Amino acid sequence: MRGALVEQIKATIYQYQLVRKIVVRKELLWSHLVIALVLSIFQLLMYRLDGAIAIGIGIAATQIIHFIIIRLTLIRVDEPDYKRWGWRIFPPWIGYIPTSHIELALFRRLHRHMLWLGLCAIGVAYPWATEAQMISLISWHLWFLAPRIIMLRQFRKARRDGVLRIQASDVSYYHR
Repeated sequence: MRGALVEQIKATIYQYQLVRKIVVRKELLWSHLVIALVLSIFQLLMYRLDGAIAIGIGIAATQIIHFIIIRLTLIRVDEPDYKRWGWRIFPPWIGYIPTSHIELALFRRLHRHMLWLGLCAIGVAYPWATEAQMISLISWHLWFLAPRIIMLRQFRKARRDGVLRIQASDVSYYHR
């Protein structure tokens, strides 16, 4: 067991060495999906047809908001390389996510922007949105960001100049 761990740590990609690998456990995945189910059931029971419409609007609008924030932030803070980003629909990584490696510092900055600017964008919709839509927008925004924030929390002590690689079943952190 210890020998396999040492080999795993010595794995390299180009000039980067694997420092840490976080496996997405099935319990985390299932709990994340159950939260979405509970949120949907609540919306449907509480608001009926308005709740069903709000679920659709909430999912679509939060994905559009996330996409716009990521694109604008990449233009501002980094040389945009849009080929490294793509849409994924496999839980827990749902939405517009890096499909190849990304610097940890940039990923942190993007998600800090997405959290706060996303909430601000949702707040701007307040005068025109119904109660069901506001609950849905905020809930789906936080639900889509939750796995990424939990993952970033695990890398809070990692050096900023490292590189992340997000795959369906794990997240790897590499360093030079």
